[in-house]
Formats: sequence, structure tokens, C-alpha cells
Amino acid sequence: MKSEHRFKAVFFDVDGTIFSSEGIILEVYHDNFQEFKRRTGKPEKLPGLDEIMAQIGKPVRTIFDNLVPELEFNEKEELSNAILSDLVGRIEKGKGHYYEGITEAVKKLAEAGMMIFAASNGRKPYVDAILKACSIYDLFTEVPVLDYEHIHTKIELVARTMEKYGLSPEQCVLLGDRESDRQAALQNNVSYVACAYGHGDADEHRDAIRILQKPEEMNFLLEV
Repeated sequence: MKSEHRFKAVFFDVDGTIFSSEGIILEVYHDNFQEFKRRTGKPEKLPGLDEIMAQIGKPVRTIFDNLVPELEFNEKEELSNAILSDLVGRIEKGKGHYYEGITEAVKKLAEAGMMIFAASNGRKPYVDAILKACSIYDLFTEVPVLDYEHIHTKIELVARTMEKYGLSPEQCVLLGDRESDRQAALQNNVSYVACAYGHGDADEHRDAIRILQKPEEMNFLLEV
């Protein structure tokens, strides 16, 4: 069906919008931090759940710069890669939480003719695993990610995707829960829809054209 709605393209944040890693993230981090410390003696202090969750939604290199600034770059990369592999393995086995109604909500937007893009700071194996595990991966026009060569931020990710597909700001909407989502929308003059059911707080939802309490409320995009 040809989309005749106000928006032609929807950018989806992933963690906090489609999926929550909160139920598995602490165990994954602690298991891998402890194994790394056993081998290297570092870091001295393991991060707590609040510290970890405060980093969710940020680029992976920023996360490890904040959590373990004392580690060398290659040590951070080694630790983050181990955590990535563990997370992907657990997601593929059905671990983690999908927000109720999210699969149906994404399908309705795709069936209405909208282009669907991911807009995540997560790495591609993580993002792909999440979208494939709930059978919505094939609904996405593209799943672009930060490559730290051409795309370093979510702001750049949205901008380059819009340029690639010839999309104007008024044709696009970004759904997310954190400040990086808000900035990616505002800096690209794209409408921001905040997902209050995710990890963010009220301050991160400022300037949103709508604040959603549950995924099924995304249906409003078909009415504007």
C-alpha cells in the first residue's frame, strides 16, 4: 500500500524502544567483567546496575570510556567485544524483554507503506539479533549502524540515511527514549516521538511531538 500519511519514514531506536536488555545486562556485564579481571587484574571496581543502565543508549566506545576510563583502548575493545558476543548469544536464545505490542506496531507501519529504519547506537550484531529474534528484521528498509569511520553518532546516522534515500526532514519521524534520540531528531529537524515506557526520563522527552506510554500508541503515525 502506498503511504499517504504525513510521515514517509520511521527511525526506530532499539534498546528502550523495541527491546529492553535491563533484565540480562547486569549478569552479562558482571560475568565478563569478572572474567576479564581474573585474567588481567582490572578493573578494580565492577560497575553496578544503575551505572550500567545510565550508559544504555550511548555509543559503545562512550559507554566503556565512562565505565572503565582506566583501561587502555585495546582492553576496552576486548571487554566490549566479549560482552557483545555474550549479549547476542543470550538474545538468540530468547533472553531479554520485548515491549508488549511492539512487533504488531512495527508491522502496521510497514504494511501502511512506511520506510522503516533502525537508529541505534548499538553494534550491528546486537541490533540484528534483536530485530531477528522478534521476526521484524525483514520489515526494515535498512539497519544502519555506527561504523566509527563515516558514522560516529546517531545524528550522523540519521542524516546519512535521509540523504541516501532522498528523504526530507518533514517526511521523517524518530522514535526513541534517550537524549541521543532527542538530539538525533532535533539536529536533523526530524519529528521526535518519545517512548516513556523505555529507559529515559522526562527531561529526555522534551520537544517530543508525542509521548507514548506503550507501543500500540505508535498507530497515531497512521492518522497524521
